[in-house]
Amino acid sequence: MFTHFFYAKKRNKIMQSKIILPVLLGILIVGITQFAFAEEAKVTYIGIDEEKFQQPSSKYNYQEIVFFGYVEGYSRGEQVTINIISPDNSEDEINTYASKKGEIYTLLHITNDSQIGVHQVILKYHDIEIASTSFEILE
Repeated sequence: MFTHFFYAKKRNKIMQSKIILPVLLGILIVGITQFAFAEEAKVTYIGIDEEKFQQPSSKYNYQEIVFFGYVEGYSRGEQVTINIISPDNSEDEINTYASKKGEIYTLLHITNDSQIGVHQVILKYHDIEIASTSFEILE
């Protein structure tokens, strides 16, 4: 009876090791995968909080556009430029700074004098176009 108990206990340990090893490997793989995706580099971009805006009807009202984005490889203290090209091809330029992590957050007001139509937005860093988007002002 003692030998039967010994073999049953040994068989139980072998079964446990066959279960524990795949579980530990699974946990390890999931952990490595999550770490790899968490360390994935951000890509340079520029975005706008909305794509379409109503032109204010009164000169006393305005709408606010929020530009946000990320500049990969940003060096603290260097300017980034946001060019806004209006439907008549006139250009406005906003010079700003990103955070030390390269994140951009800038505001622009739309007034009743703002041009109706699609406006192109170009993000430049070191005078090189690195990202773009657009928004539309509706009548």
